[in-house]
Amino acid sequence: MIQSLDRAVKILDILAECSPETMAPSTLAQRLGLSPQTVGNILRALYAQGMVSQDGSRRYRLGSHCFYLGQAADHWQTLREKSRPILKELRDMTGSSVFLGVIENDKLLCLSLLQRGDDFFRFPPQHWTDQLHSTASGRLLVALMDAESRRRLLRRIQRRQVTSQTVTDIAQLEELCERIAEAHYAEVKNESVEGTWSLAVPVTTPNGEVLAALALSDHQTAYGKMDLKSRLELLFAAAARIGVATTFEISN
Repeated sequence: MIQSLDRAVKILDILAECSPETMAPSTLAQRLGLSPQTVGNILRALYAQGMVSQDGSRRYRLGSHCFYLGQAADHWQTLREKSRPILKELRDMTGSSVFLGVIENDKLLCLSLLQRGDDFFRFPPQHWTDQLHSTASGRLLVALMDAESRRRLLRRIQRRQVTSQTVTDIAQLEELCERIAEAHYAEVKNESVEGTWSLAVPVTTPNGEVLAALALSDHQTAYGKMDLKSRLELLFAAAARIGVATTFEISN
């Protein structure tokens, strides 16, 4: 039963990645390395629950029940909506991509992403979910936990070697986190994606509760366009505005 559940979730993840395109059962079977019969059985069960649907060619996509569950699981709607005008201003002022993320179930979840040159916010495939240790946002959120929670999380997560420069050693990560907690920002270069940097600060409520991480990222070639102090000033100012706007909305 657990294996079937795991396979069903992987099917839903693949369909989400290829959305809005649909996918044939045979392609799903090939992607998963499973028999067409096994995938067909799972798809029929998911279809009966509204988790997947079919188009006219009997190819599959996510179903309406996923939309319902997604709406119900969105605990960050106020934070996301209040932050987006501020994120756009930040992107326009810096010329770099902006990212708003949180930790959920030991994973890094993107709430908003506005990339360089884009007119609209993206909600891309969450390729960075297992990169709490190697991204500026993830490392910052881990660093701002209490020491015991941080220690336990670093030991239970997968510390994948993403690039040749990714820090995976627990002792090194704990030392980095202590410095980040003291500085109240995290900067990462070439650890999550080769040739890129990211810089993150916390979004907090007026009483200091951490809501999210706000980050800038760009190609390494663009790093010299603005000094670290200027970037941090813009990030901290934007984070403060988001924290106040979100807290005010929730309290009212």
